[in-house]
Amino acid sequence: MINNVWKDYLYEYILLKNEDLNLQEISENNGIIDIPVIKKTTRTRRTVAMLTVGNSNQNIPPSNLMKDIISPKAKKQFELTDETYEWIRSGWIIREYRLAKDERTVKSVQYRMGLSLFQYKKQIEAEQETKKEESFLDWIDQWNKVKNSTSSSNLNRQEQVNKLKDIIDEIVTVGAVKHISSTWRFQKQLLFIHFLVAFYQISMVEHHFDWKQIGARYYRKIGGSKEFDSYKKEFIVTLEELLEYPLHLLGLSSLGTITPIYFTGPMSGASVAYKYGPVHATTDLAVFTEEFQTDAEVLWLVENRGIVTRMAYEKDFLIESKSFVLGVDGQLRTSHRRLIEQLVSNVKKVIIWTDVDEAGLTIAKYVGETVQKYKVITKWVVPPLEVVQNVEEFQAQYEDAIKVQKKEQEQEIGGVELWKKWISP
Repeated sequence: MINNVWKDYLYEYILLKNEDLNLQEISENNGIIDIPVIKKTTRTRRTVAMLTVGNSNQNIPPSNLMKDIISPKAKKQFELTDETYEWIRSGWIIREYRLAKDERTVKSVQYRMGLSLFQYKKQIEAEQETKKEESFLDWIDQWNKVKNSTSSSNLNRQEQVNKLKDIIDEIVTVGAVKHISSTWRFQKQLLFIHFLVAFYQISMVEHHFDWKQIGARYYRKIGGSKEFDSYKKEFIVTLEELLEYPLHLLGLSSLGTITPIYFTGPMSGASVAYKYGPVHATTDLAVFTEEFQTDAEVLWLVENRGIVTRMAYEKDFLIESKSFVLGVDGQLRTSHRRLIEQLVSNVKKVIIWTDVDEAGLTIAKYVGETVQKYKVITKWVVPPLEVVQNVEEFQAQYEDAIKVQKKEQEQEIGGVELWKKWISP
């Protein structure tokens, strides 16, 4: 009464351990089939469930079933109506009775995904996968056209443009976009890699351009200038992270944002010099257009600007200890990383100090990864206001402290005497 495909499906997805279909006692009535399920042990053999299925196969399942039953393991409740019987008869759903030990009393009733619905979902998934592959191949064709027809007239940005080209070529080589922001849906990932090509195309030939020109030049159709608008901020941030370089230095204008970087201590570049005293600020543009250096010997990397302000009041301490304090302002941006890399080669010690919470832990780990590329003594501040030099020890103590109580830096700042102890070998 049921074919081998149905049997295989029931055994793989519906039956529990040590359960079997009792094929000798199957009954059928008006296209609806009842199949007893037995459970065998070394001593016993009893009926534990009854499965009601259907052999008919309709082309397209009801849309609400597609939403309600998303996998064979899902168990749903439906009112038993003529429509429900039709779903069973069509193979969209299975009615599953679970029986008590007396083999007669119904313990529970639930509805499971039927073979027809399972096969339909698999067919849809296969079609979607094919469309994804075709979309990706179309994108590769588009990239090859842009790459082979575009030559750069902007030699001063050639290094970064070449880096973008390498990133796109790597996506082509890997043959997938899954490693590009894996939390995004495929359509968003696909749009982003089109954005990469579009940005490469326009930055090669235009000295300055605004956001709308990127899509307009690439798509060359009405509405093309708006294609990337839905994800403007995310796409800009993600590309800057990939390049480790601000896009406005590659020609993108009218963003309307300049990221300040707060610090206190001595720092100099080709066109500016800062001394001990108040809190200073530079910008993301400045750290990518100048090479900064410091005479300080201790580089403090702190999460909050409140700590920068507090330590700036202790001018004598900063001068005596030859300290420079940089605030990452709650998020380690590409510009912060760039400035840290410029300064860390000048100093002898780095002290990393963040909030006692999950974000602080993440920031401290990323900052640590940045500075440990250089031969410099690195210390992390851990509760209760102590320092450690081992990253594993830091992480373990931080995770334990977070479980007890989360704290902002400003809650326990310590003071000059404590800061001196942290600096000491």
